[in-house]
Order: sequence, then C-alpha cells, then structure tokens
Amino acid sequence: MKKYVAMILIAALLCMSFMPAGAVFADTSGGTAAAENTESTKSTESAEAKAKAEEEARRAEAAKRDVINTGLDPLWSFVNINAPEQVLVGQAFDVEVTVKNMGSGSGLFPVFRFTEGADKQPLSHFTVVGGTENGEYDTMLTEIPGGETKTFTISMKVNPETKELPEGSKYRINCMIASDNWRMSEDKRYNAVKSFEVEVLYALSAPSFVVENVTFNPAVTDGIKETTAAITLKNISDSKANNVVVTLEGTAFGEDSEKNITVRDLTSTKQLYNVSGNQKVTVNYQLELNKDRKHNEMKLTVDYNGAEKPQEILLNMPLPLQESVNGREPKVIIQRYSVEPGKVLAGNHVTLTLYIENTNSLPVNNVSIQLDVPTETSSSGGTVSSGTVFSPVDSSNTSYVDRIEGKYTAVKTINMYVDPNATAKTYIVPVDIQYEGTDGTKYTSSDNVNIPVTQESKVEIISTNVQEMGNVGEPLSVLVEFVNVGKVNLTNFKVRMEGDVPGKEENVFYLGTFNAGESNEYSATIIPEQEGTLEGVIQMSYIDADNQNAMLEIPFRSEIGPMIEYEPVDMPVEPLEEPGLLDKLGKHWLTIVLAIVIIAQAVVLFRIRKKAKAEEELIDG
Repeated sequence: MKKYVAMILIAALLCMSFMPAGAVFADTSGGTAAAENTESTKSTESAEAKAKAEEEARRAEAAKRDVINTGLDPLWSFVNINAPEQVLVGQAFDVEVTVKNMGSGSGLFPVFRFTEGADKQPLSHFTVVGGTENGEYDTMLTEIPGGETKTFTISMKVNPETKELPEGSKYRINCMIASDNWRMSEDKRYNAVKSFEVEVLYALSAPSFVVENVTFNPAVTDGIKETTAAITLKNISDSKANNVVVTLEGTAFGEDSEKNITVRDLTSTKQLYNVSGNQKVTVNYQLELNKDRKHNEMKLTVDYNGAEKPQEILLNMPLPLQESVNGREPKVIIQRYSVEPGKVLAGNHVTLTLYIENTNSLPVNNVSIQLDVPTETSSSGGTVSSGTVFSPVDSSNTSYVDRIEGKYTAVKTINMYVDPNATAKTYIVPVDIQYEGTDGTKYTSSDNVNIPVTQESKVEIISTNVQEMGNVGEPLSVLVEFVNVGKVNLTNFKVRMEGDVPGKEENVFYLGTFNAGESNEYSATIIPEQEGTLEGVIQMSYIDADNQNAMLEIPFRSEIGPMIEYEPVDMPVEPLEEPGLLDKLGKHWLTIVLAIVIIAQAVVLFRIRKKAKAEEELIDG
C-alpha cells in the first residue's frame, strides 16, 4: 500500500511542477477568440520557460552534489561492504553495506538481494536474518534521493549443515541493490552488484562452561572453618552467553543429610550478566566447612538465556579432609569426556574434551596426557600405506597440566581433524596419563575414549532414460544408471517403482549390498493400459553408514497415445508337391550305399569259398 500511495503523491507533485505559476482558467462565457489565443500562447511560453528553468536547476543541483544527471532515474554504486573474514558454522554475523545513489533521480523502495558463487545461485549455505527465502532483504525505506549515501547493517547466518572448505578456499557472496524509479514499473529495476568472501569455520555453537581453577582465602589448614572460594569459570565455546546466573550448593552426607559445605553468602545465586566466547569470569563464595564431612563435593549450576536446561558441574573442592592421607597413592583418572559434534563426519573437525580428576586429597604435579591416536593401513596396487585417523590441530598428541589440586578436576580440550578416508566405525583412543606425587614419585594410569566416525553416504545418478511418448499396449523401456560415490557400502539396497504404474510389482530390483565405488543399472518395462499422462517415481532405498533408512527418488512421466491397430496380412499358401522317386532315394542314400557294400562283400566271400572247395576235390581225386 505504501508503494502506491507514494506513486500517487509523486505523480501529483510532477503535475504541479509543470503548471505555470499564477495560471488561471479562462471564462469561456465571454471574450473574443483573439483574446483566448493570446492567453494560450502566453501560457505555453510560460510552461516552456518554467520547464527549462527547472531542468537547469536540476543540473546545477546534481553538479553540486557530485552526482550524474540521469533525469528522474537513480544510479546505484557500492561504496563499501564490511564483512568478517571468518564466520562460524551455525552462527550469525553482520554485514555492513554502504551504497550511494549517484543519479539525479530518487531510488524508491530499495531492497538488497544476496546470492552465492560466480554464477549467482540462490543462497544455500547462508540465510539472511529477517529476509525472504530467496535471500531478499527489505530496507523499509521509501526513498533515497540522488546524491545520498546510506549504510545498512544486515545480519546473516551460516547454515548448520555448511562444511568447511579446503584451506585457502572461501565462500563467495554477491550483494545486489535494486529499486524503482518514479515510474513505479514492476518489471524494471536499477541494479548494482558487489561481491565479498568469507571463510567458514567449525566451532562450538552453544555456550559451554568449565571450571578452570579454585583458590581459597585463607588457605584451609587444621582449625579453619570458614574460607572464601574464588571459582574461575570459562566459556569454552565461541558463542556469547547472555544473562548468566550461577548457583553453588554443598551436597548432603550422613544419616541426617547434613551439608558438607555451606554457602554463607546472603544468596548462593550470583549474577554474572553476559559472558563472551572464550571469556573467563571469577565468582566468589564464602564457605563454612563441616569438620565431620566425608567428602568435598559441591554442585555448581550455570544457567543463561536460551539454554535448554541449566548446566550442572560437580566440583571436588581441593580441600583437606580431617583424615590421614599418609601412604595413600594418588589416583588420576578420566572422570568423563565429551565429543563435539556427536556425529563426526570424516573430513571434518572434532573437539574432544577430557575431564581429568585427581581423586586423592593431595595434589599431583607435572601431569602429562597423551593420546595414542589410531592409524589405518590400506593397500593399493601392491603398495601398503598407513595414515593417522585423528590429527591434532595446532597442538601435539600430548598435553600438560602443571598441577591438579586434591579432589579437583582439570579440563583439557583437544581439536582434531578426521582423515577423509577413515573407515566408518567407532575408534578406541587410548589415553595415557603420567603424573608425580608431592614427594616426586612418578605414577601412570591409562583409560580409553571412544570416538564414532561416519562417512557420508551418497548415491549419484549417472543417467536416466525413460521414453517420453508411447502407446497403449506398446512396451515402454526404463533405464537408470547409478553409482555409489560414497566411501561406505550401502546395505539392503532396493530399486522399485511407485505411483500409478501398471506392473510395478514385477519391476523390483533388489541389489542387497551396494559396494562403495561400484556402479549398477536398473531396467524395467512398462506396458501402458490407458491413454493420458503416465507418471511415476523410481525409488531407491538403502541403509546408510549410520544404520538409518535413506531414500532417493527420481520422478518420470510419459505421454501415452491410443493403441495402434495393425491390419492382418494374408499370405498365399502353395500346395506341397509329392516327392518323386529320386527325392525319396536321395533321403536314404547312406542306407542304400551300405546295403550295396554288404551284398558285394557277401558275393566275393561266396566265390572264394566255392573256388577253394573245387581245388580241394581236384587234389583228392
């Protein structure tokens, strides 16, 4: 509505500007035609002079404001875009955009539109906070006059699924300003474009607090019942926590559920206000120590605006107990650990946080924590190679803590890069801890942490071939070629048709296990039963590396025409001729030859025998 009201007002002002000063409408009821012509000529000359004077005034004003005379059209120019060089996954960041209208005409209802890449594709890795889905941001201004410069602060957010690019690569974001001119044409915009680049980094997206240190004043020795504890908290994430509130309370022990340590402040709840990412804050509590306590555990609760639930930290306060500790071996263990993110993709970063507890009442010194990062061995073309699955970033495999007080938990955070070729499975990472007692005796302990690694499962379609036209009763062929471009085998792989497709029950292809790097194809035949549009979906389903059901669908359609009628063809049938004597003899020539040979042999044998008998009778006679 504001757009159309402004259009009406601008049009009215333009009409008034072209009306001569002091002009009056002639009374047609009297006067002569000559008087009317004279008055009309004077009005025309006055209007032309008025317009010429206004044009000269506009040019003079444009020159004064260092703008280009574009009449009533705006001309946009980007003065500067100020954006952070590095942004965090899942976090918002501000972009400061300064533009100037270099034209003499006003830019009406200016908006910004953001795209990605050199080909200006719609935003997929970023979102404009308060903008539209297609990346448009409304400045909420009606007009920016010619010659004016304006600065806008626009908030953007990195989408959670955005990945880090290889070192040296950045995401390119294009910023375009668009506005109307006084004609208010919907299909004509006046645009300028400027690009900037940002590097996307992974970081903890939600605030997380750890206790880095606790000191006591006065130091607690025999006979000390009250002390002031100074607790140092650190926000180990890169996100700011707003309106932070902490609460400290002792835990119960014994049959009467007494408090082992009591907070003597007016209230156990302290307001810390806002704590930025990686910022340390210290909070003080006056404590009364129960001399009969069996342990020094206290619970620190941290809450802030936006937290799903308060964070609870169990503290083993480094205070001596009223018991003998002589001869007790100090024990340092991994109380617990956390892995962020919970789903670790190969090729990404993972943050391992170790909570290392000194279970003894005496302190330990020179604590060394070493990760035995696993390796994988692979062979290709007869060559065997070995690679590290987890590579620490900006550090070695070994971390050090100078001193851990008794009954105190130290926190160490290790950032690691996961090998992109790592096999998808849960890796067991041994942790070796070496430390010294107060007397210099060296001790060792070991533990394991488990880090699950998964590979991205992805099936890529190479080609799809479905006949776009067919006829009722005529077979339609369907052929889809696909390949497993991921690095894990996919199980329970099945391809089938869905939709109102005749014979879809028979066109099911069950592959079972689809190995990484292999390709295959799905072929089917459809016989349409009716005219119209035949629509269906080729559906691929499988179980991915996270043991989750996944699905890929390829829609298709074909226009089916009527059945083709084929005319019957009559072929003349000629009578078969009776076979002659030679034809009959020709079919049995082998039998006849064999018979002749046998008869000839019999005649020869008969004659030989007869001649031999005659010679024998002649000799005897």
